[in-house]
Amino acid sequence: MAEIISFMRNDRAVSETMGVALLIGIVVIMLSVEGAFIFSMGGPEDLPHASLQEWMDTSEDTIYLKHSTGEAFRTDELEIVANVNGVSYVRTSPEIYEDLGNKSHWDLGEVLVIDAKSEWGLDLKDYDQIDLYIVDTPTKELVQKVKLTTDFRKAPYEIGWITPMGGARDTSPDGSAELYHVQFEEMSDEEGTHTVYHTPEKNGTETDPNIYQEFDFGVNPCLYGYRPGDSLSNVTLKIVYRTNDNSLLKIQLRFYDVDNSLNWFYRNITLPEKNNFSVANVSLTEYINTTEDLANFTVRLEAVTNANENAKKEVNIDYLGLWIE
Repeated sequence: MAEIISFMRNDRAVSETMGVALLIGIVVIMLSVEGAFIFSMGGPEDLPHASLQEWMDTSEDTIYLKHSTGEAFRTDELEIVANVNGVSYVRTSPEIYEDLGNKSHWDLGEVLVIDAKSEWGLDLKDYDQIDLYIVDTPTKELVQKVKLTTDFRKAPYEIGWITPMGGARDTSPDGSAELYHVQFEEMSDEEGTHTVYHTPEKNGTETDPNIYQEFDFGVNPCLYGYRPGDSLSNVTLKIVYRTNDNSLLKIQLRFYDVDNSLNWFYRNITLPEKNNFSVANVSLTEYINTTEDLANFTVRLEAVTNANENAKKEVNIDYLGLWIE
């Protein structure tokens, strides 16, 4: 009988211990769930880690904003406020989305352009006091504040080589010229890495002005820190080309010059015949020396061959670059 009573007491002790353990476990689980809920609420998401460069062209009443460093901005979470002489003007998220070509993100290197005259009715002046505020709309936090200036460059710097961006055109029979053909210096035999310009048969010693390859550089001087009236001290055109054999008579360079009454102006250059891709640097400073010249800079290449036109002789252009100082 004593043994039975002892067993019952031990069993009661076990039950009490298990009950306490079970209660502790329930409390721990409840605290964990509550803690997870509380911490999940947290604060607002991190602001974009990026910065913009802003400048304006008062002659065109235009504001430029370039994504210069950091991660991409979400256009649906961004707002731009311009305080001009004490009056605020807003560029909303949908408008920014449209400005960037209906893109959901504002990526590194992309430039957003605001026409202050058509959008806000402003006639910008160099002496205007303009502050720009870049706002993260979900948090209403300020991402960046900057005082707008007409000078994009805080200090002089070299721009480097600029490649054509405005357009390409080829009028030679079965020829091809695309912007990507001349934007990268590859010197490759692979098809699609260079232009194909089928040169016409010579007419005396002259080129045929109707058969050419033309490249519009589409340069906006403001994007490179130049303002209307600025002068250029060094403009050099770099051409990487090949002629494939010795049947070429000449390659003639022609470019658009706003100072010339006929606009199209011939610059006589000699490009030696080369079976392999070669580099030629042509100084244009004498002709392209103002921001207006630069804004309209277009190159046209004309060539003629000694061979019969049916021979389909060709010139290949691998790269075109413009150096500006």
